[in-house]
Amino acid sequence: MTQQIRLTLPQWATDNVVLVNVRLNEHTTIRMLLDTGAKYTIITPAVATRLGAVMESAPRVSVTTATQREVVSLINVDQVDLHGLLLRDVECAVLNLPDVLGVDGLLGMSFLKRCRLVLDIPNRRLELETD
Repeated sequence: MTQQIRLTLPQWATDNVVLVNVRLNEHTTIRMLLDTGAKYTIITPAVATRLGAVMESAPRVSVTTATQREVVSLINVDQVDLHGLLLRDVECAVLNLPDVLGVDGLLGMSFLKRCRLVLDIPNRRLELETD
């Protein structure tokens, strides 16, 4: 089933970065930075704990951050809902993010590669569509 959303981004969301509110597993809403350069969608360890993720048995993968290479846990989040566009079983890396970002995660390519994405910064519009 095709899903489609069209959002008008508030001014604060487009000054330097695109920030979106995302609901995980129907009950946990977090602010995420849209990051087409991130291979995985990333959530913090605190968010993973709120979701009840079992980190000890999670596979580990190597990721390159802006400053270094790190080995992180990789979990599947059952539901990732961006304003009504719902994807299931999204791979998420669990990684501490710098406090200065002011977000609980990065909405990366493990989510975005499953969508057609239109980002129109001058008009503050974000459109996503899935098949």
